[in-house]
Amino acid sequence: MHCKGINIIRMELIRETTYQAASKVAAIIETHFFKHLAIAKRKWGRRPGCAPDAGIVEKMIDVAFWASLRKEEGNSTKISLAFLKPSQAGKPLLFEKRLPLSSKVLSKLAPRRGACGVHVGVWHEEGELYIWGTTIKLPNYCFVLDVSEPALLVVKQRRIIGLGKFTNVASAAGRPGKNSG
Repeated sequence: MHCKGINIIRMELIRETTYQAASKVAAIIETHFFKHLAIAKRKWGRRPGCAPDAGIVEKMIDVAFWASLRKEEGNSTKISLAFLKPSQAGKPLLFEKRLPLSSKVLSKLAPRRGACGVHVGVWHEEGELYIWGTTIKLPNYCFVLDVSEPALLVVKQRRIIGLGKFTNVASAAGRPGKNSG
């Protein structure tokens, strides 16, 4: 799929979500990003970034939640994920090979992430989400999912105008349920 204008990127994902909050908030977050991208397009005539559909949002939140509960080298997973193509990231650091978006991979990357302001780039192809590298530059209204501490996730968007770099869209502080994996 190609990202044009304010289109929401839609893809069919195998639904293996086990963190139930992810499925409950995904459609609301999709609507929020679509609305803001449409407003930006009308108001400023800019071609904003791409918005993930509810399936992508759900999968990213699910994977990030389970990653937040993992430790690597004694450290909790703290990581920032951004949904964008490498070409939207300015001068990204591209990995030699794509990495699968999984809690295990995120926990391995997190201790090596380094300074604040570095985002792990996530994109999709052929129905699969993957990690392509890292970036410090994000397009306006870019979907960002921040894993702040175990079981604390914050969905953010990069601002076009205003104070600060990001606006918080939603946050979830939770724990796995009895039947969750």
